[in-house]
Amino acid sequence: MEKKLVRSPRTNKEMEVHTFHSSPWTMVLPITAEQEVVMIRQYRHGTEAVSLELPGGLVESEDGTPDDGARRELLEETGYHSPSLLKLGECYPQPAILSNKCYFFLAEHAVKVRKPVLDDGEDIQVIKMPLMEIMSKIRHSEIDNGMVLLAFSLFWMKQKRLS
Repeated sequence: MEKKLVRSPRTNKEMEVHTFHSSPWTMVLPITAEQEVVMIRQYRHGTEAVSLELPGGLVESEDGTPDDGARRELLEETGYHSPSLLKLGECYPQPAILSNKCYFFLAEHAVKVRKPVLDDGEDIQVIKMPLMEIMSKIRHSEIDNGMVLLAFSLFWMKQKRLS
C-alpha cells in the first residue's frame, strides 16, 4: 500500500490517498466439451466466507503474458488444461485504489490432466457446474464475486456477437 498526498483537480485542496500496486490478475472461464463450467469454491479472508469462483490469480513475472498466467492458474488450481484460450476482455478491477488490470479468458474444451497443485494459502474445492445453471446461481446470489460476474457477462456478450 502506498500513501501519498494529491491535489484535487476540482477544489485544488490536498488530500491523502491510499493506493495498492499489484501485478496484473487473470481469470479463466473453463468450459468442458459437455458444457460444464469448471469452478472453484475458495475461502476468502475479506468476506470470511467460501466463494464460488472461476480459477485465476496473479500474473507472475515468469509467466510472461496474461494468457500464460491464465494457463498456469487454470492448471494449478483445477488440474484442467485447454487447447486454446480466447481473450474475453480486460478491466481495471477497482481504479479508486488499485493500479492493476485483470484479463479474462475463455478456455473451451477444458479437460482434466492432473490433480491441482495449490499454494500453501489456498483452500480450494474444484467443482463442475452445467453452464445452463450459471444464470440461476447468479440470480440467487450463489455467485457473487464481482470479477466472476464480469467474466460471465463478457462471455455472454461474446456469445451474442458470434451468433
